[in-house]
Amino acid sequence: MKAFLYELCRWAAVAAAIFFITESVGSGSTVSSADPHNVLKAAYSSADTSNMQHASNQMIKRIYGIDPSEYEFCTLYYPLTNMDVDELFLIKYADKSQEQKVISAFESRLNSQKKVFESYGVGQMELLSNHSLYISDSGFAFFIINSRADEARDAFTEAIRGK
Repeated sequence: MKAFLYELCRWAAVAAAIFFITESVGSGSTVSSADPHNVLKAAYSSADTSNMQHASNQMIKRIYGIDPSEYEFCTLYYPLTNMDVDELFLIKYADKSQEQKVISAFESRLNSQKKVFESYGVGQMELLSNHSLYISDSGFAFFIINSRADEARDAFTEAIRGK
């Protein structure tokens, strides 16, 4: 009887270990069920949006080369003038395969803005170099250039995790 209980406990421990390993590995690729409008609201309200305006789908295509109709959700707030660099871009993928295209578009936009402002835009270069970030997590992509980028990132992360 002792051997049977020992064997039963051993198999239960193996099953529990497999369960926990599977859960921890899979948790990073989970798609968030968060409403994209609520995620946007959280990130937008945490950023300094005084120098931003909402972009049309045509403007998103022009600036990023991304067709918003290919995504579940796609919205951009971009600078009011050509002399500002503040941006906030939120995308919810329709499919995980879109991630690399979006990340490449974010990197391209950041690099092109740095080239534009490198020789004369000290304040803009400060934002571009020290207050810009992008994240792809749980089926969402988020890009921001803003003095409050860290706060907006935290709000984004909390919103997609449902906290």
